[in-house]
Amino acid sequence: MTDPLPTGDDVRALAARFVGDEVVVVPVRHHSPACARAVTAAFERFRPSHVLVEGPRSFTGLVELLCHPDARYPLAVYAWSRPAGRATAPGEGHGGYHPFCDYSPELVAVRLAHAAGVPVEFCDLEVGEQAAAAAGAVLPGAGSLQREEYAHSRSLSALAERLACRDHEDLWELLFEARDDGLDAHLARMTAYCLLARHDTSDAELEREGTPAREAEMAWHVRQAVAARAPGAGPVLVVVGGFHAVALPDLLAAPPARPVLDVGPVVEGHALVRYGFDRLDRLNGYASGMTSPGWHQRLWDEHLRGSTPAAARADATLTTLLDVADALRTGARTPVATPTLVNAHRQALLLADLRDRPGPLRSDLVDAVTSCLVQGDADVEGVAVAAATRRVLTGDQVGRLPPGTGTPPLVRDTLARMAELRLDTDGTEPRDVALDLYRNAAHRRTSRALQGLALLAVPFATRVAGPDFVRGTGLTRLQERWTYLWTPATEGRLAEASMLGSTLDEAVEARFGALVAELTDNGATPPSGRAVALLAQGAVLGLHDRSGPVVRLVRDALGAETSFVAAVRATGTLALLADGREAVESGRIAGLGALVTHAYARCLYLGAQLRGDEDPPEAAADALTRLRELLGSPAGRDLDAAPFWALVDRLRQEHERALLRGAAAGLASTAGRLDVDHLARDVAGHLAGSVDAHEAVGFVRGLLSTARETVWQGSGVVEALDSRLTDWDQPTFLSTLPDLRLAFTGLTPRETDRVAQAVAALHGGERPDPPVRRDVDAATVQAYAELSEHLLDGLRRDGLGAWTTGPQP
Repeated sequence: MTDPLPTGDDVRALAARFVGDEVVVVPVRHHSPACARAVTAAFERFRPSHVLVEGPRSFTGLVELLCHPDARYPLAVYAWSRPAGRATAPGEGHGGYHPFCDYSPELVAVRLAHAAGVPVEFCDLEVGEQAAAAAGAVLPGAGSLQREEYAHSRSLSALAERLACRDHEDLWELLFEARDDGLDAHLARMTAYCLLARHDTSDAELEREGTPAREAEMAWHVRQAVAARAPGAGPVLVVVGGFHAVALPDLLAAPPARPVLDVGPVVEGHALVRYGFDRLDRLNGYASGMTSPGWHQRLWDEHLRGSTPAAARADATLTTLLDVADALRTGARTPVATPTLVNAHRQALLLADLRDRPGPLRSDLVDAVTSCLVQGDADVEGVAVAAATRRVLTGDQVGRLPPGTGTPPLVRDTLARMAELRLDTDGTEPRDVALDLYRNAAHRRTSRALQGLALLAVPFATRVAGPDFVRGTGLTRLQERWTYLWTPATEGRLAEASMLGSTLDEAVEARFGALVAELTDNGATPPSGRAVALLAQGAVLGLHDRSGPVVRLVRDALGAETSFVAAVRATGTLALLADGREAVESGRIAGLGALVTHAYARCLYLGAQLRGDEDPPEAAADALTRLRELLGSPAGRDLDAAPFWALVDRLRQEHERALLRGAAAGLASTAGRLDVDHLARDVAGHLAGSVDAHEAVGFVRGLLSTARETVWQGSGVVEALDSRLTDWDQPTFLSTLPDLRLAFTGLTPRETDRVAQAVAALHGGERPDPPVRRDVDAATVQAYAELSEHLLDGLRRDGLGAWTTGPQP
């Protein structure tokens, strides 16, 4: 049976317990201006002797930097934990961001305490401990250390619906941000809000997320601060997320033991990094963020200027509308008339009044913009307006680090590596670099470093051209070209990757290991193509010494492969890797030659199983051609070609699909293994009148895909096909026309002329020389052919068939 909802008496009783002579608890929502105002009010009223703030306890060492006068927000602390003395295995490293902006309640508390000379500390578990408490189920690397459960509360969703709010964000803004009726009222509302959120979370969910251990740690810090408090001094001010705050009074009354969590030998660290409003926005995926941080920054700035909440909202609405108009004028080249802006501002105020709100909420502003600035359908004409509005509401503010901010080891190592490779990291404009992978070992080292940063998703360098050995494209290019620029985002992402290692090589190796683990999750064998691509990626990254497990993985994947086409593609990638000996130093991959031989054998085995539609005939024909090319490549020079040609002969004679029989015949003829007479017999047999029209065209299509020169080299293709076309009626011709067009698509213009000349000769005429139209696509030709048939049918029905074909029988 579900526990009953908290009553008004429950709320009042708990809110009263938040304020005492020794401890004052201020429950907050992260990045809430209203909660920041409440923290300020509590600090001024109670004059605390000690301040505790939610956050890993090691953050206490960052207080001076967080309060530095040159620090500009938003900033974030990225904290990480990883095994010591070895590479980080998948699932072992943990990390996360703890962002701060000007109106973050925690930052406001830290600044107030620091300015007043009051001791201030962070009081939560460290990152590794949080992961251990949650059995490793959280902290994936780039998430937030500040987790909130309000949006998942069924009770709060019901309350939002009852108050005609669109969602949880609308409800929060209505109940808290739009009001300022004193600290006591705020604490009471916050208590009710957080109790409802906590009510909808089971004990099992709390345990899974490590919540009890975190709250026990916070309670321990509170008890320590109270014990150290001088007689008659002010209370200990505790600023923590409201979800945790509602549990603190009971934990202080009946103190649990401080949690002891075994994290093993680990390397832990944190770094203060620049952050941006775009990453702080809940709409961009930051689950603990407030929607539209730029909007809340405007309201906070108005508050600091002394405006009342209602006046602040009216002013912020106006400045937002002016900025939206400016964004539309400069970005979308759509001017907005001043009367239109006046109407939008007035409508936002009227909507707030109609909806019984103290001032315009964000939703009121968005409704007013949509109503007054969008001319036409909001989903069509309104796209530019909606995009501009969202950009303005999100804001573009980026933080600035204060002097003396330490640099994480991985950032230092990467900067040193870039300097060693002579890549400029101080420029303000993108730079280009061209790398000769085949002849310059130093250039190969640069390429591997840039590829490693790309693997770590570090926004620094973008590859714009060059050979791609992972996808098998652009291999004729001798140079690899990159464009690069070191930005704040580069350092932020490197800080995230710090949980993988303190050097670039360590981090890349750990990330590559994670890719291998993902492919083999729960003992699964990946598709052969993905396994081979992973091997190629390891070579590109320079991880040749770590390729042994991947070579075994590729062998297993090929052994489990059931598709002839997929096996041939994987084998082709292996061959390309082997052929790229200089560019990727593939000679350092132990067992690569034997792996190519094994892959070739697997292809032959799967090819021998082909009877019908195990693979699409077109794809199987292409795969046969690829195998033939493999035998002619450096990587295939030692392979035995005899089994391949035996396979080709069997497919030519026995496969159920004419297209594949034709492709095999073409391969055999181009290799001189099928003479003209035998090829002519194959053609004649497939184009005989007793063979289905689609099968006949399929054979021609397959033949021309592997040996298009047969149309003019005495094979009889043109003559036999001309004879069949003469026998077909119009509907049959139209139904085969798409395949016929595909069959001849591969011919060059000169070859097409030779075919036309041969056809003309069969009918006693000279080579036609019609005007050429190259702006007509296949669909148009097909449509006109079908229209012609409809017209002919109409003429015949009207007795006018003789006009086109002579007298009808």
